[in-house]
Amino acid sequence: MPMIRPPLLQRIVVPTDFSPGAKRALERAARLPIAARGKIHLVHVVARADRRDGESLALAADALSKLARRIVRSSTAAGGRGPKIETSVLSGEPYVEIIRHARRVNADLVVLGRVGEGRSIRKVLGTTAARVVRMSDTPVLLVGRPARASYRRALVALALDSSSRRLFDLLHSVLGKGTARVSFVHAYRVPFTGFIAPGTEGAPTLHHQQCKEQAAAEFARQLQDLGRGGREQRAILRWGDARSVILNEATRSRAELIALGTHGRSGISHALVGSVAEWVITFAKCDVLVARPVRFTFEAP
Repeated sequence: MPMIRPPLLQRIVVPTDFSPGAKRALERAARLPIAARGKIHLVHVVARADRRDGESLALAADALSKLARRIVRSSTAAGGRGPKIETSVLSGEPYVEIIRHARRVNADLVVLGRVGEGRSIRKVLGTTAARVVRMSDTPVLLVGRPARASYRRALVALALDSSSRRLFDLLHSVLGKGTARVSFVHAYRVPFTGFIAPGTEGAPTLHHQQCKEQAAAEFARQLQDLGRGGREQRAILRWGDARSVILNEATRSRAELIALGTHGRSGISHALVGSVAEWVITFAKCDVLVARPVRFTFEAP
């Protein structure tokens, strides 16, 4: 199969509240492979109560401009060509304005910073970023680590469905032309394991073997359809809960980036992003790239 390189990123939206997490997100965005005519859209959202305050808007605009210049200088000093950065001060509900701005500029990616650790997505990302992840129709890169270099090791969680192609192409756009190693992992389940007779849990069964062979065949077929993308790749098939499998393999492979699709579309909180994706976002020790199977639009409040 001929190697097809996905296009470089054209438009990246980076929201900032001038926090350390937002700074890491911008520094990572500046290291991503952006097309020659591409740009980073650096945005700050002021609350509705402040939008008539001309001084607040002017201060925010000045702070954004200084931040953009500092990032360009830093990138140039490190040997890069320096990204083109366009700044915007928006007013309104922060997560709504971020999503709307990403749609307005037809963004390829939104880059957000993690704010801490915890056992919920809101504690890890903050309320605004968590809402963007749950509601945005644009792929999101969640950054927790300082961007000292381009990504070298990535783990892709494949669900063996229609989400894989978009996720695969997006990942290679994010990785660019580097030599990053990519590992693909798929976690399969064996139905009715709760009904196995006591004392035989550890013994391989015909049913388990059939499930494994079916998953392996589908996994291999999808990897062949996706192609190699010109990179070193390896396939990992594991039996178990997808959440644990993904996090364990990320640790084992020393992944710097986990890429996975989201499947929730409506309903309560985590259903908007999918329980597996939300779990990985919450507990991953590395950056996480999330994308929906197809591009669609939520009704913004």
